[in-house]
Amino acid sequence: MIHRPVMNLRHPSQTMPSSLARRVAKAVRARRLFRPGDRLLAAVSGGPDSVALLSLLTELALSWELVLWAVHINHGLRGAESEEDARFVANLCERLGVTLISERVHLTGPARRRSRQSLQEYAREARYAAMQQVGKSLGSDKIALGHTADDQAETLLMWMLRGSGTTGLAGIPPSREPLFIRPLLDFSRADIVAYLEAQGLEFREDSSNAKLLYLRNRIRHELLPALKRFNPAVLKVLGRQAEILREEDLYLQQSVSEHLAGMAVQDTDGAVVVDRVALVALPLALQRRMVRALIRQTSGMIKAPTFGAVSAVLDQVVQGQSGSAITVQEVQIAREYGRIQFRPLRAVLTVRPRGCSEKGGNTERELALPVPSTLHWPLTGQMIRVSFRNSAAADPPIAPTHPRSIAIFDADRFTMELLVRSWRPGDVFQPLGMGGRRKKLQDYFTDIKLPREERSRMPLVVAPEGILWVAGHRPDHRFYATTSTKRTVVAELLDCTPLTGD
Repeated sequence: MIHRPVMNLRHPSQTMPSSLARRVAKAVRARRLFRPGDRLLAAVSGGPDSVALLSLLTELALSWELVLWAVHINHGLRGAESEEDARFVANLCERLGVTLISERVHLTGPARRRSRQSLQEYAREARYAAMQQVGKSLGSDKIALGHTADDQAETLLMWMLRGSGTTGLAGIPPSREPLFIRPLLDFSRADIVAYLEAQGLEFREDSSNAKLLYLRNRIRHELLPALKRFNPAVLKVLGRQAEILREEDLYLQQSVSEHLAGMAVQDTDGAVVVDRVALVALPLALQRRMVRALIRQTSGMIKAPTFGAVSAVLDQVVQGQSGSAITVQEVQIAREYGRIQFRPLRAVLTVRPRGCSEKGGNTERELALPVPSTLHWPLTGQMIRVSFRNSAAADPPIAPTHPRSIAIFDADRFTMELLVRSWRPGDVFQPLGMGGRRKKLQDYFTDIKLPREERSRMPLVVAPEGILWVAGHRPDHRFYATTSTKRTVVAELLDCTPLTGD
């Protein structure tokens, strides 16, 4: 359904920036979400928030010298209504003079059947993956999303009702480096609607947003209005709470990383072993986070175990008798005298045949690499360890002068869904020290005279945004830490030397 305002549409860039555009620009500067001259991709669903986002960015485009595109992702979940959304967005972009990339995402097939997520969760991940792919193909610096202060408040309340800890209550971050930004997170939905009315901009109403079947909708239509009667400034209060808890959660993550680096060891069959006395000596809050991180590391799953599962591990195994064991997320956690062992019930290593130009064929290998963790790379016998480090403690300032067995990255430039995998034909990266030039990995191997038979065994540390590190050789300059880095991830190659070359 289209919401039609009283006024006619005027192209925002044809007038002086609106009051809201000036406020958004101030928030962008304060949070350093993007810079003048950046290439931005705006996600536009057709709803009020995304329509306002696109319009506000067109207002800023001239003075900020922005290159601007829009992307629309069509899941097709609402049939004709989804098709109308796509047509509406196409017409809007044409009238605003913004190039649109429209993508259709299919939510059926083997991948969906294997997923244990709800349809909404699966659709969200597919949407983000599609946007990321479009952004990469365009060479965009940032992908702008239209989340508002209302979305932040709804998210906090939803996690609060589920009994979440600080990770959930940290809410929606203003940016998820290196790509996703949320310029409207400091502004209410009322601000957005008032802006659209003043600009004469139409927008679409998603009929599913009115259905009280979903918890978020019940929070939006019932709980949040009730809370506003107690405190009209509840959006601002919850936003401030999210900011506080986000910083505290980051501190706890870094503390866990430091303890894991000194306490956890991964053996050759993929099991992770922790000294029980050292674990029990930690505060309970860190014990819980340590167990959660170790289960995720061993299982290779992104989704964290529940509070109840973590408590059961602490009560029944860590505090239990030698020989006690419990299984969580396909990981067996067992106590063997003074050690707690986390062992995968199924192999974390996946081997998938693929076509390859290498003589004799090859296989593709992948291992999940949560941060923090230590893993064994079976193709070379090497150990790879990743951990957080406070860059403020770095002395001297971080620079690309470390041994090739260590690489230090800016944690805000990539998504913490790392893996270690073998080389694939077509892989490219931007080697540090080459001025940002792209280079095919195959050509890089040739340059450093790496024997052909060793190329498929070389471990690559990879994020969704690209190759971070050709382990033991070169990192990618896009992700490498600098003197302005606030959070770092340290990757180490243990007890080994590079295969050859470079």
